[in-house]
Amino acid sequence: MRTLYFILCLLFISPISSQNYDFGIIHLGSYDFKIVAIPDFDSSGNTDVSDVGFALMLPAGMSDVVSQVSLLAGRTWNVTEFDAAFLTGQGLGDGNLDSFQFNMPPGQSLVGHTSGQQIDLVSFQVSNMPSTGNMFLLLNSDPTAMGAGGALDSFYNANIDNTSTIDYFNAPAPGLDSFNFDTLSIEPVEQMVYDITIDPNPTSGKLFIRTDLDIQSVELYDLLGKRLLNLEARTDLVDLSNFESGMYIIIVHGQNSKFIKRIIKD
Repeated sequence: MRTLYFILCLLFISPISSQNYDFGIIHLGSYDFKIVAIPDFDSSGNTDVSDVGFALMLPAGMSDVVSQVSLLAGRTWNVTEFDAAFLTGQGLGDGNLDSFQFNMPPGQSLVGHTSGQQIDLVSFQVSNMPSTGNMFLLLNSDPTAMGAGGALDSFYNANIDNTSTIDYFNAPAPGLDSFNFDTLSIEPVEQMVYDITIDPNPTSGKLFIRTDLDIQSVELYDLLGKRLLNLEARTDLVDLSNFESGMYIIIVHGQNSKFIKRIIKD
């Protein structure tokens, strides 16, 4: 009887625990971005959002997060920078990344949504934007976040069932967890002395990479900087058969070099 009771409890608890929100980075164009929350359940409008936070990591340097604007009516956001020098002074990070902690203080926002809908949270600009490297949402499981004792954690505190306010953050959304600044280059970049050919271009399906470069990985992005593919093994074939027609950016990474090219899918 005790076993049956335990199983019934699990059946009731599981649907509740599966209700979560992922965070994603959306490139609006030029220097402008926004962060969205993506639920995995429907809400009729009684979801009460209290406070939200996340850490955004940028290549160390002169870049800064400015002009943050709340996209939830009547709410405000604070952004605190912890640069690479500060982090390493605390024994955190490798000295190559600056952290920007976004926080929306406790308040009330009643939100209705459907599963998979993008809920706009905050927009911002990146000044002195780097021409290379990635901007990404820091995982709560990252050693830097764990070493910071919660100061760099992502969270989404809300009351979704008129009971209590708890943290429903799950993880950065796959494909929206980072933005590659290389994709903003106006012209294709060939930073190597190796011969490399990617054809056919345009293509209706498969792309073949011919090179004497020791390929480490291949990435594919759309023109908004969203990563669509990340092949982390040596490959000379990229299949675009299931992608929509349009222009894409392919980045081939070598040991100490890379090749960036625009690709057209018919």
